[in-house]
Amino acid sequence: SEIALGTWGLAEGAYGPVPDGRLEETVRAAWEAGVTTFDLSPLWGRGDSERLTAKALGANKKDAVLITRVGQVESGPRVLPQFDAISVGPSIDQSLERLDREWVDVVLLHNPPLEVLTRERFQKAIGGAMASGKVRCWGISTSTLEDARLALKIGAQVICLPHNLLAPDDVEEITPLLKEHGAGVLARSPLAFGLLSGRWTAETVFAEGDHRRDRWTPASLAARVARVETLRGFAAAGDVADLALRFVLSNAFVASALVGARTPEQILHAAKSSVGAPYVENGILKQMAALPK
Repeated sequence: SEIALGTWGLAEGAYGPVPDGRLEETVRAAWEAGVTTFDLSPLWGRGDSERLTAKALGANKKDAVLITRVGQVESGPRVLPQFDAISVGPSIDQSLERLDREWVDVVLLHNPPLEVLTRERFQKAIGGAMASGKVRCWGISTSTLEDARLALKIGAQVICLPHNLLAPDDVEEITPLLKEHGAGVLARSPLAFGLLSGRWTAETVFAEGDHRRDRWTPASLAARVARVETLRGFAAAGDVADLALRFVLSNAFVASALVGARTPEQILHAAKSSVGAPYVENGILKQMAALPK
């Protein structure tokens, strides 16, 4: 599905406490709304992202598109990289056990160092997982174009990158490589952690435990809110979130927008943004591109 449910916030409590059962409730609402793709990680909630999503999907999980990650593990209070070839296979096997499936549709390397991608042993490990049928395609989740370019050159089929109305350029930068290698993009943070919901003001305060509390200073938040307001006039009925998602989906190389919905209502709203084409008229895209950054 072009809208995917991202489970980081639901499993990890990254936006504050999550009521018991909320992840499963949101997964079931997503499926009923036509969302068939789910973004997971063994790191999120110490496996709950995978385990609870599989439980909520029940018999539907055989038809779902499940994305998971390898390469980051918890060690006490820290998260450590673990991309060695010996670790990749067992990590995938453990994810499959939690998912109660024989294969995973996409495995993403979770913010891998550049040197990992060039190691022959690593390439053999991921190639072996695909040859065994446990993995249908692989890619990387990264924030840098340098990593994305290298991954595409060595065979990555999927690139997971931040892509939204406030940070629109990176996907355009790698479009020639995406086309050359037949790869697709999973658009991360399509709503910029909720900023593009259009519901915030310069005085918005985030609760303890919400990662956004430390992400922006009051001044930088105010500047971002002001920029979002310049976009409202382009949105149907002033729905900035719908405009933001439709903008992301208007790029032909974006396979899915990973929406970190935290309630059933949020994923139901997001699912509607994948209905109807063109997603955003070319004239509106040009007008938005001309706005001051």
